[in-house]
Amino acid sequence: MTRYLLKRVAILLITLWVVITLSFFLMQIMPGTPFNNPKLTDEMIALMNQQYGLDKPLWQQYAKYLLDILHGDFGTSYQSINQPVARLIAQRLGVSVHLGLQALVVGIICGLFVGAVSARNKNNKIDAVLSVLSTLGISVPSFIIGLLLLDYFGFKWGLVPLSGWGSFGQTILPTLALAIPVFAQVTRFFRSEMIETLNTDYIQLARAKGLTKRQVTNKHAYRNSMIPVLTLVGPMAANILTGSALIEQIFSIPGIGQQFVTSIPTKDYPVIMGTTIVYAVMLMVAILLTDIVISLADPRVRLG
Repeated sequence: MTRYLLKRVAILLITLWVVITLSFFLMQIMPGTPFNNPKLTDEMIALMNQQYGLDKPLWQQYAKYLLDILHGDFGTSYQSINQPVARLIAQRLGVSVHLGLQALVVGIICGLFVGAVSARNKNNKIDAVLSVLSTLGISVPSFIIGLLLLDYFGFKWGLVPLSGWGSFGQTILPTLALAIPVFAQVTRFFRSEMIETLNTDYIQLARAKGLTKRQVTNKHAYRNSMIPVLTLVGPMAANILTGSALIEQIFSIPGIGQQFVTSIPTKDYPVIMGTTIVYAVMLMVAILLTDIVISLADPRVRLG
């Protein structure tokens, strides 16, 4: 386990370096400049370039950025005057993590339940309806789901708050918008695993020993079918991370996703790069934790 963790941490650091390097140089080739206010004179722009170190050769900027990252310094925002990017992200990170985890938990729990119901009613009307719903959940992007939820539950019916963050009611719609695709994926995958498990030899043996269908399902089928579902957690976390940016913008949630979206038109490069790095770290840590949980849940899996 220790050797595996050291190897994965090394891979994580190399991947993180690649992400930092790509994000830095991509920002350099983007057209335009963050100092595009027509009221700024050439002398004022030159002073601002000097203040942010943009007048130095590119390799020096890159070397300084890498050194600053090692000390937890993501630079200073161009648009939020004298505000360190690390502070801006830290103020919003908790909101995004809360929303993402809540959506992931809701989606997985509901998906396991509905997937089990679908598997136990294989090829009948209930299974057909649930299959259609899960297919729609996978096919429709989360931001479209968010807009539909906002229109009906917020504007037309007035059942929940439209936007903002601070109360439980304000988390319902964005959580559902992110959880529905997760729910759909888990439903389809768990249904397939349940059907396959129920047809295995050891399940048939358990039935032959006199166990009822409910006992066989509860004691054997559920647990063995849930283990493969754990492999989906990493990719689903990635989908939530990429989808949360637009969801946070739609529902006016003060998370790093909203900050990322608003920093693009203003060309606030330090914020864009800092948010990208945080997203990458969160994704890689989620995948690593998923692998560890799978190895603990299934003794047959060996990390090496």
